[in-house]
This record gives sequence, structure tokens and C-alpha cells, in this order.
Amino acid sequence: MQANESTIRVVSKAPGKLVVLGEYAVLNGAPALVLAVDRYCCATIGPSEDGSCHFVSMTNTEEAVDFSADMRSGFAVVDEVLQSLPNAGIWQGMLDSRELFAATMKLGLGSSAAALTAWAGAWAVFSGRERLGADSRTLEMLIGLHQAIQSGTGSGVDVAASLFGGVIRFQLNENSLPEVSTVQLPKGVGFAGIFARSAALTPDFLARYEAWCAAKTEEAVALQAVLAEIAQNGICAASEDDAQGFLEAITEYGRCLEYLGVCIGAHIVTPKHRELMKTAERLGIAYKVSGAGGGDFGLAFSADAAALDSFKRAVDAECDVFEFGIDLSGLIVETASE
Repeated sequence: MQANESTIRVVSKAPGKLVVLGEYAVLNGAPALVLAVDRYCCATIGPSEDGSCHFVSMTNTEEAVDFSADMRSGFAVVDEVLQSLPNAGIWQGMLDSRELFAATMKLGLGSSAAALTAWAGAWAVFSGRERLGADSRTLEMLIGLHQAIQSGTGSGVDVAASLFGGVIRFQLNENSLPEVSTVQLPKGVGFAGIFARSAALTPDFLARYEAWCAAKTEEAVALQAVLAEIAQNGICAASEDDAQGFLEAITEYGRCLEYLGVCIGAHIVTPKHRELMKTAERLGIAYKVSGAGGGDFGLAFSADAAALDSFKRAVDAECDVFEFGIDLSGLIVETASE
């Protein structure tokens, strides 16, 4: 559909993510398990009402910019998409990522990946191109754009969650191309996100991890193999509806992430998350940090709803408990006549 004639407004949304298994090791070809959650980045694009382009970014602050069609906006997500999918017209647009932020910081839900996915989906339609499908071609394109704004880092697991939605298994194959398949959490297993009220230091931690891998190759390969095996076992357990095996993998992977932090000289598991792990163990809850660590979210899983409720009450005073739902749709793009 051609959508840049003056009467079409395009709106889109893409979900955030929480990594369940596979952090760090996914960069080296291990499988990862990731949830798309019901917190969204929303994009809106329509025709400009004057001779300039206008863009508004809404995160924990609001920023607005006006510029001519032959200039860059200064927002990396927008500019990378427009460079990849050029269009000569003038437009006005907004990216609203407020659901992926706390009052003063990112929540660690993959806000940049969700923003990129939402904006690219809306822009493709507005500029008269085919809709972006939930397929390997689109995923590879979006991961490339995301890496361009992230200095070449990242596996793309967060982009996959934003594009596909649901619970997915993500893995980079021998050619470093992403492969995605759908998984289900074991029946009866509930979860909650626990925000430790501090932001993660993902770029710094990934740099430390890469430096450690280069300096301690043999040790790194050995630990990567352990992490990959645990992640694979947990994903298989989920696929086979084996709640106990899945929960054991969560706990085991969390402990290995703590050891990895020691290896790379970083608090992947912060003192606060260490306290949460102890509380979880006492109450029979499977708990681990989610993502690169160093702050933001931990995930608590249990097949015992009462025990999970007890854990949430126990940690609520010092952390923020998020009752996430799983987003099943991924990227959604709609058009409306003005």
C-alpha cells in the first residue's frame, strides 16, 4: 500500500523482551530462550503539515526535532531505518517507549530493539513498501540495523522477540544467521519480573566478556559449553512440558552467570540480585538475572503459585515486582485515514 500521499497515518507497536536462558553464550552459537512481554514501543508516522519533517521521541524524557527531508533527525533508530529504506517525502512521526522505562532509567526490556522494530514496521508501510513480515529475511535486516546503532554488538535475540512475539528459541547458526522457533513454557509454571531499581551496563559487560574470551580462550570455551548445555536442557524441558527440568535449568544457569561475572570482573549478579537468589532458594523458587546483568531485571519462576506469591511479597519492599504477560503477536502495523 502506498502510504505517503497525505491521508494515511501508520501506527505500529513492538513488544519488549526478557531473556530466560542463553545470555552471553548465545553470542557464541548457543541457543537462547526469550519471552516477548506486554510492554510496548509504539510508533506513529503521518504526512507533515508543512515543508519540514518533525519527530518526537518519548522515553523517560521527551525530545522533539524539526529538520528538512535531506537531513538526519539525530536519532539513530530513525536515521538507520531511513537510510536503509529511503523515501524522498516529508513526514512527521513519534516513537513512544515510555512503557519500557522507569522514572529515570531503562527497565532493561530491549527498548532499542522494540523501537527499531516498531519504527521500521511503520516506515516500510508509510514509504510504500511491503509490510515487514515475521520471517528470516526481515529478522536479518533488523538485526543488521540494530547492530549498526549498537556499535556492532548483540546477538539479535531482543530484535527477534520484538518481531515474532511469544516464547521463542533463538540461535545463531554456523554462518552467524539467526534461527527462530516457537516454544511453550511448561504448563503450570508462572513467572514474575523483579526490577532491582538499577540500570544494567550491557555494553560494558559485553566488552568485558569479549575481552575475557580473547584472553582466556580455553577457559571461555569450556564455560560456554556448560552454558550452552544448560540452556539447551532448559529449552528441551520446556518443549517437553517438563516443569522440574525447566526450573532446574533456570537455577543452574543463574549460578553459572554469577561465576561468569567473577571471570570477567563484573557484577553480572549484583549484591541485590544475590539477596534475591537467596530468598528464592529459601522459598523454593527458581531465580536468575535476565539479560547481561549488572542491574535491572531478575526472573522468578515456579510451578507453585502460592510459593511464587510468597516470594513476590517478600521482595516487594526493596524491588519492583512486574506481573508481565506474554505478548503473542510481535510487531503489529496498522493504517488509518486522517
